[in-house]
Amino acid sequence: MIDTQLMLDELCLDATDETTRLITDLLSQSESIIRDSVDKTKPLSDYEQDPIFIRAAKTLCTQLYYDRTLTGGMSLGLQMMINHLKGEVADDGYKPNSTV
Repeated sequence: MIDTQLMLDELCLDATDETTRLITDLLSQSESIIRDSVDKTKPLSDYEQDPIFIRAAKTLCTQLYYDRTLTGGMSLGLQMMINHLKGEVADDGYKPNSTV
């Protein structure tokens, strides 16, 4: 899982117990949503090596932090990142940082 403190720092949030729990939960949910959108049969550890996955999870976490219901849906940038990750999934499995 992406480090909660790094996410708190990125959002310029104080690490209170409440905020830390919230960001931890939002990061976990974000990682699950993105993984399920790309290929849920692959372990999360495979995805966590990919910088695009990390940025996508942080982006979704940020969007959920500011708008828990995602009123406008996922941003176009996040959708682009998910599509990029889908392009890295080949018939023989997920290939982080693939050049194909």
